[in-house]
Order: sequence, then C-alpha cells, then structure tokens
Amino acid sequence: MSTQSEAEVKAAKRLFNWRLFIVGAMRLIDSMNVNMIMPYGLQMVAMFLNQETSSPEASTAFAWLVGLYSFFEIIFSPFWGVVADWIGRRPCLLIGMAGTAMAPVLMGLGQSLSAVFLFRALDGFFCGNQAVIRTYLGELVDKGSEASAFSFLVLCFVLGLIAGPFLGGLAFPARWSPELFGQTLFDQYPVFLPNLLFGVFATIVCIIGFIYLEETLPKSKLRWRKKEGLEGLEGLEGEGVGVDQDPEAASNADSVETADTDTADAGTAGKKCCYSLTVLQVILTFCGISGVVEAQNTLVVLLWQYPQSMDGFGFSPQQVSLVQVSGGLGPVLCHLTFLHPLVKKLGFLKVLLLGFLINSISYNLYPVYSLCADPKYGVWRYIILGLAEFVGMIGTFMMFTAIFVFMNRASVGLNRATVNGWANSGRALSRAVSPLFATTLMRAAEALPHGIHMPFYVTTGCLALCLAISWTGLRKLDSA
Repeated sequence: MSTQSEAEVKAAKRLFNWRLFIVGAMRLIDSMNVNMIMPYGLQMVAMFLNQETSSPEASTAFAWLVGLYSFFEIIFSPFWGVVADWIGRRPCLLIGMAGTAMAPVLMGLGQSLSAVFLFRALDGFFCGNQAVIRTYLGELVDKGSEASAFSFLVLCFVLGLIAGPFLGGLAFPARWSPELFGQTLFDQYPVFLPNLLFGVFATIVCIIGFIYLEETLPKSKLRWRKKEGLEGLEGLEGEGVGVDQDPEAASNADSVETADTDTADAGTAGKKCCYSLTVLQVILTFCGISGVVEAQNTLVVLLWQYPQSMDGFGFSPQQVSLVQVSGGLGPVLCHLTFLHPLVKKLGFLKVLLLGFLINSISYNLYPVYSLCADPKYGVWRYIILGLAEFVGMIGTFMMFTAIFVFMNRASVGLNRATVNGWANSGRALSRAVSPLFATTLMRAAEALPHGIHMPFYVTTGCLALCLAISWTGLRKLDSA
C-alpha cells in the first residue's frame, strides 16, 4: 500500500514537472516573440522608409511597431480570459501558440511597412492569451510550489530575452554572410530567416502541447457546460429524477480547488462592479513593472544603434544581439543560485524592492556607460554594457517573480483567467504606451546635456510611484 502510494506521488510529480515544462516553453516562445524584433526592427523600418536609423521618422515608426503588438494585447487579453473560462485553458493555449507560429513568418515576408504592421498586429492578437498561461500554472501549484513554479515561468521569459535577440541578430543575412545568403530568398526578404526559425520552434512547442497538455479546468466548471447543466437539471427536477455527481469531475474539481480556492460561484466576480483594492494594487504594480521594462528595452536598443555624435554606440543588429544575450544570463544565474534562499529569508515584498533597486541603479548609470561609446575602447564597450544588462536583468527577474506570485495570490477565489486577462490587458497598455512615451521624451530632451538619458530617470520615478500606491496591498499579500 505504501509502495503504491509512493509510486502515485512520483507519477504525480512527473506529470506536474512535464506540464510545467510545456507551460515554460510557451512562455519562452512568447518572450522570444516580443524581443526578437529588437535587434533588427529599427533598421527594418528605416529601410522601408528610406531613412537613416537616427532619423525621428525611423525611431517613431520603430516605437509604434513595438507598441502595436501590445495594443492588440490590450484589446484581446480580456477576450481570451473570458474564452478560457468558457471553453477551457488548453484550447486557448493551443490556438494562441498556432497563431504565434504563423504571424511572424508572414511578417518576415512583408514587402511594405503596412504589411509588417498588419502582421505584427495579428501577432499581438494571438499573444493576448498569454494571461491564460499564468492561469493554467496557478491551477497547478499550491502554496508550497508557487515560488519555484512562478520563478521558473519568469526564467523562461528571461531565456526568451536571450534566444529572441539571438534570432533577431540573424536578420539581414546577406550582409554578414553574402557567400551563403546572397542572391537567395533571404536576400530579398532580409528579416525572413529569424522569423522562419522562430515559426519552426513555435510549431514544435504547439505540437508537443497538443499531445501532452491536459485541461486544468474541470468540465463541471466550464461556463458553457454549467449553463447547459443548469438547464438540464431544471428538466430533470421537473421529472423528479435525481442527479449524481460525476466522480471523475468531482475528483478533478477537488484537485483544482487545492490550487485555486474557488469559494465563490464562478460568476460572482463578473457580477461585481470592481475588484478589491488589493487586486487593483497588484495589477497596477504589474503594469508599472511591465511598462518600465519595455521602455528600458526600447531605450537601450535605440542608444546602442544611434551614432556616437548623438551619445549612442553605433552598434549593428548583430552587436545589439550580443549585448542582449549576455544580459539575459544574469537571471539564469539568479534562478539557479540565490533567488529561492533570498525569498525564504526576506519574503517576496523585499525581493521585489531589492529587484527594483538593482534595476534602477543599472539603467540610470547610462551617462557613465556612454563615456566608453568611442570604438577605440574596443571590447570594453561590450563588457561594460553586457555587465550593465546582466545586473539590470537580475533586478527585472526578481521583480517579475515576486509580482507573479502576488498576482496568483490576489486572484484566489475569483475567476482566475478573467483576472489575469484584465491584468494582461493593463500590462499590454503599459507596454504599448511606454516605448512611445520614452522615445518622445528622448527626442524632446536631446538638446540638454545627456538629455537622451532622461527617460531612464522618469520611468524609474513612475515605477517608484506605482510601488508607493500599491504598498498596502503588497504587504497584505506578502503576509498571506
């Protein structure tokens, strides 16, 4: 009996780890999708506009291209959250992954800026279901496993910050390998190669998910099933027939309720005028972190590719990719070494604040880094910027790990997919607006000494304000 029980525990653990791996792979694909465009996006829009990369038209179009993806997330994240409550988590995840595999390939074949914008928007539509990933994971974990599970999810996101720019650095292959790619399809479509490779990876993940991913929402909790069940129950009651509960559904419901204490009726949250203050405070912090990180990513990519005369570094897409990849190694080290002991010792709130401090210091020192912008410093330019990204991304990783756990705790007892859908919509709004805001501020401050770095200080101040407003709710969840 004991041996059988141990075997069941081991089997359950293997199943959990396998599901976690698939969810992590989907998060990795999403992160690659967002960041793959960073190394080549500015040069791509400059090519279509027939402008220099340092021109205001090119930088503005690049900011719009980055933001457009998030604008469509804004619109469709709540939609995907509601759909996930109606038909289940698994179908939404698979549909989104299939669309994510298709849209970038179409964008890589685009022959005009209008076509590129259209397919980038389509990509954002399918990415709107990324909130369902956090919902799915939230229904798998309990209090004891949430820290490791959500930090793994963030780690996969950060690994995408490495793999995405690495793929993006393969754009314009006829320039860096003319003997191999010259006079080929990849010469005619210079950004097709990274998008094609990405599409292949996303398709593989989608197939694995289709085969192995299981639904976490019991059939008894699917809204369309519940509606049909109520109608059927009324008919049976009219005939005086009793209805027994499906043992399998009951078992599944019990397992989900362990991870998501669904004490209220599934429709209760939807009938409320608004979520609680604590939930809103967590969503605000989540949106603030996402917006600041997106602004920082856009700013550094612009600075790295601007000419030295504009306080830039004059990097090529391949050089941008190199620095971004080296920076992404920081969170990997953090996850594998000191994050979990740090969480046990300090708690999630202090980890969040420490991450904010590390991130702020790293990016606000860019006026110092610009002193080494001259090519005469050679490899030292890459070492300094790589270390800055390395440290800054550790701070980013710590903030996202903490806020994901807070979001999971705040949505207990609510329609988790719907809450995550609205949170993802707010995050997408923040990510859409912040690059445009940062780019506009950068242009407006160019005339000032080191004014090009001013957006770093402004975005840091905005995130500090979000943390101050949300402090009471975060403290409450940290002690929960």
